[in-house]
Amino acid sequence: MDAPASDGPARDAPPADAPPSGPGWRVAYHETFDNNPALPNLSWRTDEIPDDGPFSDNGKFFTDQNINAPAAYRATATFGKDGWLTVEAYSRSNSTDLAQMLSISADPDPAASTNRVLKLSTAAHQDGIVVRPSTALPTRYRISLRVGYADFGDGKAGNNGYDGGERAEPWHDKPATSDNGYYWLAILDAPPRPHNNVWIHHHRKVVVDTDNHYPPSWMSIFNGQSFEVSGEHPVMIFALDGLSDPYAWTGHDFIAWADGGWQPSGEVRAADRYKPDRWYEVTIERKDAVFTVTVSGDFQHGGQQRYGGTIDAAARCVYHYNQSAAAQDQRCVNTDTFSELPGRPHWPQGSAYPDYFMFGDPHNNFYEGTVYYDDVKLETWSDG
Repeated sequence: MDAPASDGPARDAPPADAPPSGPGWRVAYHETFDNNPALPNLSWRTDEIPDDGPFSDNGKFFTDQNINAPAAYRATATFGKDGWLTVEAYSRSNSTDLAQMLSISADPDPAASTNRVLKLSTAAHQDGIVVRPSTALPTRYRISLRVGYADFGDGKAGNNGYDGGERAEPWHDKPATSDNGYYWLAILDAPPRPHNNVWIHHHRKVVVDTDNHYPPSWMSIFNGQSFEVSGEHPVMIFALDGLSDPYAWTGHDFIAWADGGWQPSGEVRAADRYKPDRWYEVTIERKDAVFTVTVSGDFQHGGQQRYGGTIDAAARCVYHYNQSAAAQDQRCVNTDTFSELPGRPHWPQGSAYPDYFMFGDPHNNFYEGTVYYDDVKLETWSDG
């Protein structure tokens, strides 16, 4: 198994949930979904269209273009020990079956059929469902989970996991079928909830995700020897470059991890391809301004591998990395604005942004399918 290359050495997780005797990581919560855990009783309510900034569903960026959010419904509830997790679902129909969107399921791995796991499903591309922490994360944390057996398209021309004919309206006037995917695990700068796909492009810090898309592809995947242009089952590991010149529809450039290290900013390069019938282990660790992101499992090109590395978010100006104004590196301040949003600087002096993890399908105008999660674990740092 290859060790991850990085700005600094990645750190292995401690033995299973054993508390350290001195300074170190301590398990705060660990959801295994075994023993018939109680899931929340979700019910639809009219979407009040939360004001989550100019790129939210009825945000200024869209309403100034006469684009308005459709009538829809949301369902939100806490679950897990102490209610530490929150699930939020979205649909344009209040007859959508919430029990199908969020459920406890038998492990899809035939060799582990007695194991119980969390199943997230969106039967329509206008549905969305995400899981997030109920409160913002501390300055030092490690969030890990297993994710796999995803059925969110294949990146091949055709329906790509859709029924056919879906469109990304009203926020985009184009087909939705060219892109299908899901988020393995990501850190955002605001509470995650289902939104149009543009919103999340302006709120990501570090990400592991998949966007299955077909030619012309805007991505290349490392095949063990070279990068090949393809959008079939990519595993993207990336941070957002806060020093790049962002585009209003897609946000900042990627600093992607692939081929043993962090790639030049703006190069959209995937670490490998995932196999749809496998489990993968994902970890995002933060210690102050340093992120470590790793993904382990059996990949299409590399076989059994651990990919990822460590990045100094302050030194690289990872977008909105600072959880407090005092932590903001002055080199990262960016008072530029989008022409469509005058008076709203990209990264103003004295700003601060919390960390929230997220997994699932956050788009309410793209993506439909099913994915499984297990062993969601949050560790926090103790000085002993």
